[in-house]
Amino acid sequence: MKIKQIPEDFVVEEVLKLELEDGPWFYYEMKKKEWNTLDVVKEIKKRVKVRDVGFAGIKDRNAITTQYISVKKEIKFSLKDVGFTLLGRGKRRIYTGKLEGNKFTITIRDLDKELVLPKEVVNLFGPQRFSSQNVEVGKCLVQKKFKEACDLLDLEVSNNDCIGALRKIDMRKLKFYVHAYQSFLWNKLAVKSEEEILPILGFLTDGNDYEEIMEEENISKPDFIIRSMLEIGSEGGERPRVVKVEDAKTLSFEEDELNEGKMKQVVSFFLAKGSYATVVLDNMSEKAL
Repeated sequence: MKIKQIPEDFVVEEVLKLELEDGPWFYYEMKKKEWNTLDVVKEIKKRVKVRDVGFAGIKDRNAITTQYISVKKEIKFSLKDVGFTLLGRGKRRIYTGKLEGNKFTITIRDLDKELVLPKEVVNLFGPQRFSSQNVEVGKCLVQKKFKEACDLLDLEVSNNDCIGALRKIDMRKLKFYVHAYQSFLWNKLAVKSEEEILPILGFLTDGNDYEEIMEEENISKPDFIIRSMLEIGSEGGERPRVVKVEDAKTLSFEEDELNEGKMKQVVSFFLAKGSYATVVLDNMSEKAL
């Protein structure tokens, strides 16, 4: 089984409701290929000269993705493999909690038999959350090992000012590293728990769910208060242990033009915000004869 053999094999469309009315925010539909969301946002800030670009989710680089952003100035430039469509204006910034979910259309290649989509899966964070040493950097930030974090990120540090070097990075990116570490810890809990809702570890997390894991990791709940950079600390949260795979369909099953003698299957489905399509694909089973 192969996924993401080409960007066109993995298509993601955000689902959210926008209220179009007079307001300071310009709402754009952004369609991109071979760009990470944060890299596009950084480019918009630089070219349009704004401090804030609102978005509802971070989308993969190796895919074709459609998502929504809010900016307080019009976008009048172009980027290779990125398209901006102005939808209107509104009073509210687009933010992470606004997203309802994502619709996926995925081509699975190099198959011998047709596969069946599951109806639900354990709601694990997907492997892309943990790429590029995200977890290792996040753990260093939580443990206040700022020099080690700078080393992992290959940052230039002047006068031993590791905090200053880290602050040159977008705070949202630094917070993402912390979230990646929290996601890693949540996955460790989810695979051995039977509870419907599980906490995401942070400084306000109640209960003893993480006692064994925290001992293994040599961390504590208060470690998620990062006084040198309060913006990236995390109080925690919660996440359903199981997610439903909605509107699951096989759109086609035919010869795979990229892998001789093999078949490809195109599937589509909807997942609530924060859930990962790669986890769904990992749980597909062979269709019964």
